[in-house]
Amino acid sequence: MSKKESAWALRHPTPEPWPEGETEAVPNCPVCGNNERDLLYSDLSDRVFFSAPGFWNSWRCRRCESMYLDPRPTEESIALAYRRYYTHDEQPCASITPSFRTYLGNGYRNERYGASLTPASGLGKYIGTIPPLGCAVDSQYRYLPRHPGRVLDIGAGGGDWLELVRSSGWQVAAVEPDPVAREAIQKKGIDARRSAADWLASGDRFDAITINHAIEHVHNPNALLNAAFDLLKSGGQLFVETPNVDALGHQIFGRDWVALDPPRHLVLFNRKSLHESVKSAGFHWIRFRYRPAPLPETYGQSERIAAGLDPLSPPDQITTLALGFRKLRARLQPSRSEYLTLTAVKE
Repeated sequence: MSKKESAWALRHPTPEPWPEGETEAVPNCPVCGNNERDLLYSDLSDRVFFSAPGFWNSWRCRRCESMYLDPRPTEESIALAYRRYYTHDEQPCASITPSFRTYLGNGYRNERYGASLTPASGLGKYIGTIPPLGCAVDSQYRYLPRHPGRVLDIGAGGGDWLELVRSSGWQVAAVEPDPVAREAIQKKGIDARRSAADWLASGDRFDAITINHAIEHVHNPNALLNAAFDLLKSGGQLFVETPNVDALGHQIFGRDWVALDPPRHLVLFNRKSLHESVKSAGFHWIRFRYRPAPLPETYGQSERIAAGLDPLSPPDQITTLALGFRKLRARLQPSRSEYLTLTAVKE
């Protein structure tokens, strides 16, 4: 370990215990309600943002194979885990030199999602006919329906994605429980409320709802999916993306896998359990979508965690051969993808 890395480790000592009386037992799986389970990991701690006190046990449900924390922070105390979090930081805009890929991508964004980006090529509209090429843009826009309407983003962070789709003609709204992030959204002129229940109480309905890397943070994921169903208009579309507990990255790195992220990630799904939860909420036309694997980022971060280093610092390079093999395996085995990406429709 270098002197710089040693100094970093000294700045992140063993975490303090979670406040006494501010945890709750979870004897049953929060996804399917089953009480038969196996201990997967014990004494997990926050090794990503180093803001959450406490040590945590993670369990694997024998029925639906979801993973969940028991005990876990209460809803009243969970904010302690977000004292240092990416939604509290301003994200700088990167300067990108236009390439032919940029021209094609913008052409597809303009054609499919109603953007008005430049530079753009008219040939880009054909990208969507070749799924491996168009899926990166489709993932960016979360497979929104072709005709703009009203979209609600649940777990909206700082609201950057809502700004993106607002420029394509969508009327945007947000759910964000973190008061710091919610204030940032509101400064963008977007109506942001603390919970889905707040929107239900006002009688609002939406043409599309997105839950992007948020469902793993909530205490009752099924209640969130039920609320999303109620908030959608008939024919409205749901988008969900969340880490996949069956991911190849989890298989490789185990307790060092960055997506475990305790105690912020309270529940992790696999394809089977997420499909069943969405179906149980009343949705139809449930489709898992291909999403380009973010392997350089997630694998690099996991390798840094395994080495006892800051995962958010620049990671070591993964060899091209190893990365290419893992990308190929994730493409050929959708059940092993890093993320689960799903759309469904309220009929």
